[in-house]
Amino acid sequence: MTELSRHDRAFVRPSPSRGTLGGIAAYTNDAICLCQAAGYDLVFVETVGLGQSEVEICEGVDMLILLVPPAGGDELQGVKKGIVEMASMLVVNKADGNLLPAARTTAADYGAAMRFFRNRDDGWDVPPILLVSAKTGEGMERVWEEICRFRRIMVESGELDKKRQRQSQYWMHKNVRDLIVSRARSDPVLREQAKRLETELTKGLITPRAAATELVDSLTQSNLNR
Repeated sequence: MTELSRHDRAFVRPSPSRGTLGGIAAYTNDAICLCQAAGYDLVFVETVGLGQSEVEICEGVDMLILLVPPAGGDELQGVKKGIVEMASMLVVNKADGNLLPAARTTAADYGAAMRFFRNRDDGWDVPPILLVSAKTGEGMERVWEEICRFRRIMVESGELDKKRQRQSQYWMHKNVRDLIVSRARSDPVLREQAKRLETELTKGLITPRAAATELVDSLTQSNLNR
């Protein structure tokens, strides 16, 4: 990342997650679209550490590359099972020096397990598992070759366009949910109503679904009156 930030043809933009789950920030997809509109052919999205259910990053990229450390395959890190199933490629880093044997073992463990996962991308075989060393650069050319092969297969099969269409629909619905929550919290009348409903929920006078329905109905009515 340090070397990339110095490149005169690269643009690096940090996006704090601010508590947003899924490994990416709320506006990461907007930043990706902006970079594509600006003519950048390649956009890398580096996420924070991910857990089993934090797989929203899959809805924002063409290819998901999971980077794992050596000696981190104990029980295949069960907490990461969800994200492993979503990965298009798995890269074991620090495959050099004294850690090389551990890296090979980790790659073998994941390789044995990933054969049982259903491939998420049509036309893509069992996700490759590669050994790399960020220190020496060993294995990086192979990673790039697999990235290019993945893109070629996805383009030729038409799966890339289908995936991006599904992702656009996902982000539309997610933005609708986020905007509704934001509007409910920013409107003073709705904010007071939300506090009242929270009190009723605490007392068991209303169900969560009924409270949510009442709040959404009020939000809709508020927009009609404007």
